[in-house]
Amino acid sequence: MNKNKLTWLALLLILPVVLSAASCQRRVVEDITDDTIQDDEVADDQTSDNLTGNALDDLLDDTSSPTPPVSGLADPDTVYQKVIQETTSAVESIKLIQPDAVLTAIATKYRNSLSDTTGLLTNYYILTSPSEPGYYYLINVPRDGLSRQVRFIIPIQDFNLTFDLMPIPYDEWKISYAKALQLAETQGGGSGFRAKHSNFEVSAILAMPVAQHFTWSVTYKATDNSGDVLQVQVDANSGVVQIIPPSL
Repeated sequence: MNKNKLTWLALLLILPVVLSAASCQRRVVEDITDDTIQDDEVADDQTSDNLTGNALDDLLDDTSSPTPPVSGLADPDTVYQKVIQETTSAVESIKLIQPDAVLTAIATKYRNSLSDTTGLLTNYYILTSPSEPGYYYLINVPRDGLSRQVRFIIPIQDFNLTFDLMPIPYDEWKISYAKALQLAETQGGGSGFRAKHSNFEVSAILAMPVAQHFTWSVTYKATDNSGDVLQVQVDANSGVVQIIPPSL
């Protein structure tokens, strides 16, 4: 396995675990809106498992798979402006407490649906600060129009990453989360995975580790005790799809 794959596997193992614990951190920063946060979203986030598991069997070669359920995925062609507004709002909210913070990663997670209204569990924007290099600055951005945004400060060592993440290169960011998920569904085998597993979680992580490619890393994990996992990388600039072989 090459260095790029090892780096992304490490990110996939560590990042979701840290985000699941984010709501428990002692340094929760002020809430942003007056809406009421949904307790079940926090509970789901705290109890979520790692996004990797056992080896995936020959999923793509199985032509007998049933028709997958409707994904609920937002239309990539209409969601683009929403993504720009959401990102701008998230970054500006963090800059109110840390003016030099820069966007480093986005981590979105769904359960049993790719719908923003019924399946979205968490949607974190993760920033770092040159003047405060010991911390990550996070904001959880719901898309249901009801829950409030909440900011967090987490010590960088809690992520336990063995590599650094570069700031998001906005000029290279052409693929939204919706387009990345659509490509993972149609070209990466995600649709077939959902056809086999009615209970699943899907994470989409946008990041660029140092000296690596800038990609959306999409992971499908069955939650039906089968241990099946599908990992797909979507280039955030070109949309090129690569299926990551299961680790041995």
